[in-house]
This record gives sequence, structure tokens and C-alpha cells, in this order.
Amino acid sequence: MYNDGVPKSTNYSRKYGHTKDSQLLISQPNIYSCSIPNTFHQELIHMPQLCAKSSSLKIRGRHLTVLQSAQGQNFFHFVKSNSYTDDIFTAWMAQQLKTDLLAETWQRKGHALPSNCSLPYHVYNIKAIKLYHRPYFSSYHDHSKWCVSTQGSKYRWTCIGDLNRDPRQAFRSGGFICTHNQEIYYAFHRLLVHYEPCD
Repeated sequence: MYNDGVPKSTNYSRKYGHTKDSQLLISQPNIYSCSIPNTFHQELIHMPQLCAKSSSLKIRGRHLTVLQSAQGQNFFHFVKSNSYTDDIFTAWMAQQLKTDLLAETWQRKGHALPSNCSLPYHVYNIKAIKLYHRPYFSSYHDHSKWCVSTQGSKYRWTCIGDLNRDPRQAFRSGGFICTHNQEIYYAFHRLLVHYEPCD
């Protein structure tokens, strides 16, 4: 996956490249050390400001961009700042991807958001998964953060990220990268043992 250099294909479109600085602008990471050659300053216009930890940056609440692999496969990258406080799964990703989602995130007692069917596309919490040749385990013991479309969905998406379905995560920045690669979808979907229906 690239987004700093131009692929060597003739059908390349510049709209898919050089997006790292705009996505980082939203998530506002803690940058420890930074060095940007002058040749990149024109295309990565926000990086010098991010490196300088400038407080004058205008930060949007969320941003979706399309990244493209060298083979032309598209990936949707959802990123949010700490000012976007809706549930990223329910309010944004499921509606944007037009699919019901099964979400596997760390669900500590008293901190997990329930499955949500209030919008056109629903989000269900996975309660247990099973890895190959191993006993199943609950989401309480799993710190991974991913989701897949429900079986039978028109669009089969897999998303991997860094936010839990937890009310306190609403005040954190982060995001997910999503693909509709069928092999990745089936690899994750077959881990599912059961999920929580909506009340």
C-alpha cells in the first residue's frame, strides 16, 4: 500500500496519494520525533505543522479517504478526532459502508456499548470468537478491534482499527481501515461464535 509515492501504472490518479498528513491532522497523534525533507513540504502541507505541534491547525471531527494499493485495490480509511463523539461504528462506518456490522472490540463490564439497531444499518457486538484448533474466548478477554459485514450482506467489508465500542472511546482519536477483499472477509467472519442481538 502506498500513499507517498506514485505507482508506475499509467492509469494512476493523484487523488489516491499523499493523504497521510490530512489523516494525521484529524487524529492528532503525539509525535515524538519528526524530520521532513524540504522536497515534501509542498505536497505534505500539514506535516511541518504537525511536527511543530501547532495549535493553529483547524481540526475537523472526522474524515474518510480512499487509499489504493499498488495493484489498484481500494481501502476506505475512516479517521476521527476526539471532537467527534458519536459511536464511529454505528453513526458513521455502518451507514457509510451500507452494511450491518459485527464488531469485535474489548468489552469490559460496564463499559461496552450495547448492540445498536437504531439507524438503517445496525452494529452488533461479537461476544465470542474461536481461533483454529483452540477453544473459544469471550470479547472480554480480547483486545483486538475489528468488524465485518453480517453474513448475507450485499457488501462484505472487513475493518481493522484502534477504537473499542466503549463510551469513553468517543473522546479518543483513532480510526479504521476497511477493505472488501473477500479472502480477508472470510478469514475474519469464520472466527465468529456468537454475537449480541439488539434489545
